[in-house]
Amino acid sequence: MALQTVAQGALDLHKSSCEELQIARVYTRHQTQICLASGYNSGDDDSDEDEEDGKLVTERQYHGNGNKKFFKTYQILQAKGSLPCAERLIEEKHFDVSGVCRVDYHFGLGQPYLSRKHFYENQRMKSEQLFFVEDERTMKARKVGYWREYYEGGNTKTEKQYDANGIRTGFCKRYADDGSLEWVKDYTKDYIERLAEFNAQRGKLDISVEEAAALLGFGPSQIPTEAAEVDRVYRKRCMPLHPDKCPDPDANEKFIEVSRAREVLLKHLSGCASQAATGFRIQVVFVRLRVFCASQAATGFRRQVVVGAYILNSILYSAEDPHANHF
Repeated sequence: MALQTVAQGALDLHKSSCEELQIARVYTRHQTQICLASGYNSGDDDSDEDEEDGKLVTERQYHGNGNKKFFKTYQILQAKGSLPCAERLIEEKHFDVSGVCRVDYHFGLGQPYLSRKHFYENQRMKSEQLFFVEDERTMKARKVGYWREYYEGGNTKTEKQYDANGIRTGFCKRYADDGSLEWVKDYTKDYIERLAEFNAQRGKLDISVEEAAALLGFGPSQIPTEAAEVDRVYRKRCMPLHPDKCPDPDANEKFIEVSRAREVLLKHLSGCASQAATGFRIQVVFVRLRVFCASQAATGFRRQVVVGAYILNSILYSAEDPHANHF
């Protein structure tokens, strides 16, 4: 899970008091308080019982000869709102008649990765895969990490790598049974080259702020005032251009325009914010100048001119360097 910035006044799991977390129903258990003056006997401690929803269920099946055939351990996820009840897989194993494990699934609690391993009859690895499970109830998942296949003798047959988006990445290879390399492709290199080409084309597109707003779908003479608004409209405009939804060969050119339009608008908003901050600093400087001159009127006009020149010089430096602070 990505780290989130806690807003001022918001509850925090590690900083808020126990009472606040209990009132907000974040904590649904009672605080454990034990008196140790008379000693402690763990066998008599009933202050911290387990919840029923943490219980695990294991199903077992056996071959006619008594050997293991199928083991499955799962946790029952209770219905929650519109979400139905479901079985959350933890571990699943399949055995052949001789008792050899041929398929092994492992989906540890508290993490989104499910591993699958397939074995030959001689117990050598046949293949191994890793999945990123997006939804524990529907088991919707995508490929991630390294996927490998092996020959029965133990040599690697294929090796593929997937990034966090479930897309092939890095070097993917295929080998002959004697270990010689038959096929290899560097997907990351292709992506970098295409990315450079895309950014180069986008950089050549010269459009005004008004044209950028129109490309993203804003109304006539309507210029967005917030970056969040630009990003929201940008995502909406991108969805129909996805290759899975749009067979149009010119979709890439349209996306270049949309991407460039977003960049122009964000740069415009950033410039407006910078100008506003600079203008505010100048106003503050002149107010200080007037106050200072009024308080130092008795020292004469010449000293006011010197001080005024110093402050105006500070204004120029502040405009060039927003981090400069001369007062």
